[in-house]
Amino acid sequence: MKKYEAIFIIKPDNEERIKDVIDRINNIVLSEYCEITHKENVGIKKLAYEIKSYKTGYYYYINFNMNINVLGRISLRFNTIEEIIKYIFLEL
Repeated sequence: MKKYEAIFIIKPDNEERIKDVIDRINNIVLSEYCEITHKENVGIKKLAYEIKSYKTGYYYYINFNMNINVLGRISLRFNTIEEIIKYIFLEL
């Protein structure tokens, strides 16, 4: 298993909705037998450039251990969450 970090920018519209999205993200990672090692809710920050007509976004970081074969499945599942403006995976 390799170590990864994922950074998510979530639509900042509704605080309750943000918590639901974070729970969905964590559940997706855990459902693929990944081990979460660190989570951090950074909060709402100004974006460097406008993304999907949003000038601010809620940032969420997560570190986890994952088998590389799972990366594609997890990415597809994250793409179905319309509240996520943008995300990126980084191998540590």
